[in-house]
Amino acid sequence: MRNDTIRQMVRDLFDTIGEVAVSATLRQKTQGDYDPGSGAEETTSDTAIRLVRTEKSLAKAANADGTSIDPSLHHALIECEDVTPKADDDLIIGSNSFTLLQVVAADTGAGILYEVSYQ
Repeated sequence: MRNDTIRQMVRDLFDTIGEVAVSATLRQKTQGDYDPGSGAEETTSDTAIRLVRTEKSLAKAANADGTSIDPSLHHALIECEDVTPKADDDLIIGSNSFTLLQVVAADTGAGILYEVSYQ
């Protein structure tokens, strides 16, 4: 399947599921050159994205008592075509800000759909 076709299918899917796909902002930080005496300048760029929250099992099957692994960890599929998200980027959903901990491409290289874990 061609990348253009995959990208269009992802866009159509996010359009079809309507309000389940939440609008959000991906904020990427870039460190500038180090300047002795003043440190390194950090610049940010914001990209509008859409995300669908997903659930992962919070109980480890091997645990006899089924204790939670990390209940503060969230998971989502994000539609992000303009930039490639990476760990340590910020994810802003409404008035809440989170940090991406893990990003995995979920579209066989088409560059639009990513599974993310954030906290």
